[in-house]
Amino acid sequence: MPDIIQTNQLTKTIDGRDLVRNVNIHVKKGEIYGFLGPNGAGKTSVMKMITNLWKPTEGEVLLFGEKLTPDSYEVLKRMGSIIEFPGFYDHMSGKENLQLHCEYMGYYTPGSVENALEMLGAVGSGEKAGEKLFAGDEAASGNCPGNSP
Repeated sequence: MPDIIQTNQLTKTIDGRDLVRNVNIHVKKGEIYGFLGPNGAGKTSVMKMITNLWKPTEGEVLLFGEKLTPDSYEVLKRMGSIIEFPGFYDHMSGKENLQLHCEYMGYYTPGSVENALEMLGAVGSGEKAGEKLFAGDEAASGNCPGNSP
């Protein structure tokens, strides 16, 4: 099975300092991959290069088998990411925020948010303005219900 995310010798240097050096990642379709490490380890730097926000100093990124270039618009449409802190509206409920984010990402189907909440055992949560759906929902809601590559 081909890798959907692959990095080869990925390096980012700023002002003579290596933020990350020679990072090799291979993630196959259906796998879950996480970055663990202390502050300053380079987790965000790698994510910024994988999402084409930063260009590597050396090495390459391949998404869905295609080498990432400055013009890789089509391949980037096939993925979503939230790096650091996602944007949420305090005047909206957690459920409303999730519906809004899914709609503008193009993955919303009527009833999908409710179905996802039911599967997570979170029915009835996130109904009031500013109320979270569940602990950690800022990161989790980057994965909209019904979002499939």
